Amino acid sequence: MVSLTYLLIAASAVAGVFAEPETSPNPRLKKRTNQTGTNNGFYYSFWHDDQGQATYTNKAGGEYSLTWSGQGNVVAGKGWNPGSAQTITYSGTFNPNGGNGYLSIYGWTRNPLIEYYIVESFGSYDPSSAAQSKGSVTVDGSTYNILQTTRTNQPSIDGTSTFQQYWSVRQNHRTSGSVDVAAHFAAWKAKGMNLGTEHNYQIVASEGYHSSGSADITVGSGGTSPPTSTNPPTGNPPTSTNPPSGGNCAALYGQCGGQGWTGASCCASGTCKTSNQWYSQCLIEAQNIDSIVANTIKIAIATILSLPVMPKLSNKPLPSDPIIGTSLLNFPSGFSLFLLLPDTVRGDKFNTLTETGSVGE
Repeated sequence: MVSLTYLLIAASAVAGVFAEPETSPNPRLKKRTNQTGTNNGFYYSFWHDDQGQATYTNKAGGEYSLTWSGQGNVVAGKGWNPGSAQTITYSGTFNPNGGNGYLSIYGWTRNPLIEYYIVESFGSYDPSSAAQSKGSVTVDGSTYNILQTTRTNQPSIDGTSTFQQYWSVRQNHRTSGSVDVAAHFAAWKAKGMNLGTEHNYQIVASEGYHSSGSADITVGSGGTSPPTSTNPPTGNPPTSTNPPSGGNCAALYGQCGGQGWTGASCCASGTCKTSNQWYSQCLIEAQNIDSIVANTIKIAIATILSLPVMPKLSNKPLPSDPIIGTSLLNFPSGFSLFLLLPDTVRGDKFNTLTETGSVGE
């Protein structure tokens, strides 16, 4: 295990809170110090503001630990780079003793530059008490308050910048569970809070501010491969996709896609058509149905016209339904053949049999 420990002595007091939402400019001009890398297949980030004391340790798999104390701000955790609209599982302990701290899904995007939090637990300070309220969303068994604020001349992944900060703050605290990140992204978008088109890192973060505490968190695997963008292209989504060749494909009327769907993405019959964001289905398009009916009629006519001349049969007219055009041909063996043809196609020539057994002319 590798521990990253810093004894950070404050040269001067910091006026603002890095992670805390604020309603007015409150610049913190210290340069952002960051240590990043990969560990056991996970991206990790250890950030501090050069004050107080903090020790971050990478452990096996997705596990990490963090201890902190003093008047500084520290943010650390494991996750992915780039992040995405995925489902993230996590478990562990989080103890911000005697001060403020957050346990959250934390990340950044570019174009535009956005910093975001999905807060699962917090210490003495509730971030819902500041910034602009944008409503709420209920997901993963709890209501989350949605907030937005502007950070002016603040540290960021692109240096000192002005950017928007998005928040979802869980009302029922927890330190383990599953987070549907896509649901939060969608809720933000519905409030006009659009993320950037380029995702940077996304971690399950433990954060301490002007407090002492500890955390030991294990990050589970994400639900999907990270996309390059969470914002859909403008215009209407495509109504169908062409199935790839080979592989196991869904049967007619089976599911073939949708957000979170992990089954077949192609159709053995029909075309995969998008019903909504969550569901796509293998269907036959209307023009294909017309073609199938027409081909069936052609095959039926060709079959009748190719029948061999039969031995002497009755020349009595056969019963016929004037509506659906059903003709019955009685063969000596007792075998019956039913034809279902439109009257316009069948015509009168299929209503009777001649003395020779051929179709009447």
